[in-house]
Amino acid sequence: MQKYIIMSRKNLLRPDEAPKYYAVARSGRKVTVKEVCKRISERSSYSKGELEGCIGEFLLEIVNVLEEGNIVQMGDLGNFRMSIKTGIPTETVKEFNASCIEKGKVLFYPGNDLRKLCKTMDYTLYKSDAKPDAGDEPLPDDGGGNQGGSGDDGETPDPAA
Repeated sequence: MQKYIIMSRKNLLRPDEAPKYYAVARSGRKVTVKEVCKRISERSSYSKGELEGCIGEFLLEIVNVLEEGNIVQMGDLGNFRMSIKTGIPTETVKEFNASCIEKGKVLFYPGNDLRKLCKTMDYTLYKSDAKPDAGDEPLPDDGGGNQGGSGDDGETPDPAA
C-alpha cells in the first residue's frame, strides 16, 4: 500500500495560473540492507552474513560494469546504465571536449515485476497540506481513517528522508 499526501504546486511556466493539486508519495521508514538480509535469511537457507557479502559484491560489480561503459542487465530486477549531463554546450563539434560535461548519473529501468507493481499498487491518503478553497468541500475520507487536510502550515516531513 503506497501512502501519499496531496500538495498544491504552481506551474512555473505559467505563474499567473492557480496552483493545481498533485499526489506525492510518502514512505514509512527506511529498511536497511541488514534488515532485508535478516528477512531473507529467515525464509531461506542463506545466512545473513552471506547475503550481506553477496549484496556488497553485487554493488561493486555493478559499479565496475558501469565504469567500463556498459549496461548492467539484471534480469527481472531491471537495467542500470549511465547518462551524461552537458553543462556547457558548444556551437561546433570541434569545440566540444570532456570538460563541457557537467556530470554523469546512473539511470535505472525496472524489470517486469517492478513495472507491474507500479500498475497494480493500491493507494491510501496519508496526510495533505492542501487546504480547501473558500466554498470548496474538504477532501474526502479515504475509508482508512485518514482525512484530507493536515491542519498545519508546512510541508509534511518525509520520514524516509
